[in-house]
Amino acid sequence: MNPESIYYLFEQGHKIKQEDYIWPIAGKATVNDKVFIVCDGAGSSYNGETASKLICQFMAAKVLKFGEQKMSGELIDELLIEARDRLITYAREYRLETDLATTFSMLILYDQKVFMAWYGDSRIYHLRGGEILFRTEDNSLVNEPLKNTAIARGIKADSSPIYAETKWIEDVQDGDYFLLCSKGIIENVTNDEIKLLVSQNDKANIDLTGSFKRLAFEKIPDNYSMYLIRVNVGTQNWGINNGIIAIRKQTNGNVVPFSILAMTIVGLLIMVIYFRNARISNPASIYRNQTTQPVNVLRDDSVPRAIVMSAPRKQQGDVLRDDSVPRAIVMSAPRKPILTVTDTVDNSAAIQTKEKPEQTNQTPIDQKKRVAQLLIKFTTDESCKLKITNIDLDEVIDWDLSQDDNGKIYLKPGKYSIVATSVIDGSKTKTYNFDVKSGDAHTTQNLHIKF
Repeated sequence: MNPESIYYLFEQGHKIKQEDYIWPIAGKATVNDKVFIVCDGAGSSYNGETASKLICQFMAAKVLKFGEQKMSGELIDELLIEARDRLITYAREYRLETDLATTFSMLILYDQKVFMAWYGDSRIYHLRGGEILFRTEDNSLVNEPLKNTAIARGIKADSSPIYAETKWIEDVQDGDYFLLCSKGIIENVTNDEIKLLVSQNDKANIDLTGSFKRLAFEKIPDNYSMYLIRVNVGTQNWGINNGIIAIRKQTNGNVVPFSILAMTIVGLLIMVIYFRNARISNPASIYRNQTTQPVNVLRDDSVPRAIVMSAPRKQQGDVLRDDSVPRAIVMSAPRKPILTVTDTVDNSAAIQTKEKPEQTNQTPIDQKKRVAQLLIKFTTDESCKLKITNIDLDEVIDWDLSQDDNGKIYLKPGKYSIVATSVIDGSKTKTYNFDVKSGDAHTTQNLHIKF
């Protein structure tokens, strides 16, 4: 079974911060995805965004490790408790309020049936032919006091027990819809409106996502998020959905041969134009005018001359928070800066300090000479913490790197150690030792951290 069409909403509404979280990440879902999750966070100081993101990412990474035969309600409870314990540890480490919480709703597509799991008031629907066949109910307020219901309605950062509800749906047909949504959708889009929109979409493609958005936005100030999946139980439909309006596969038998003929003609024309230009142009001039050299892209988590170590190097110094750099080390005596860190903007001058020009016989224009640096670009599949150490100077910079970051670091010549530790699973680390030499100046290396 595969998604035939995927619709989603991930809207902040009128609230100051987005405390919902969805998986796959908004705009990243494909017809090959099997797991869909919607979490609705809550808590003082808007810390609900931390709870919803951590629980959602943890569960998405864990459930795929277990096959259909092992999936059960008991397994979901164990995984949610493990995720909750990591949330408690995270809240203590960063001194967050302990009243943060999140709801949880998950859908897993298997070959011929569907598995649902939910905790709290986020809801899951099963629809067919414009009718609701199944709908979940809130299960987190049982034996809870009426006060603090905003916090009691989900997984809390405390030792309270977790008993998630689960259900197997074996009667699944082509064209069935499954809707996962947060409270912002539930409280403002009625069951009749949901049935009407789905029914209209079956008759003729409508702006389904836009219709849900208008109904929710006009009524509430809350965040509102959803995943609406139309499934194909038989052979996989390779239609693509842009996240707003699903594109259905054409069934007219004459369309396919005509489209193949048209694509063949276009391809032949492109080849004729390409080879004609290649005969006329002079390739030698292209290489003579080339002023830059191609960057060698690294595979996965490799670095030139990198050595994977079994344990990270012990750092020295005290940690000091700063707004411009995630973390920095206060040393006993001032030294030359070893790193320039940016997140998404290449602005290496942002935290460099000025150095006195060396006394030479050159003119004043040549007295200030820029130190050659190596640029390393970081990406990661899993949020982690980095400790970047200049071994020669015993200087360290701590840096938090998330999945959405495209971090850049400039390194001056010297010996370095980089230790990456997973935020979700602190036992997972990666360590890299390497030298930056003068010959590496003005070059770029890509480092993808994968645990």
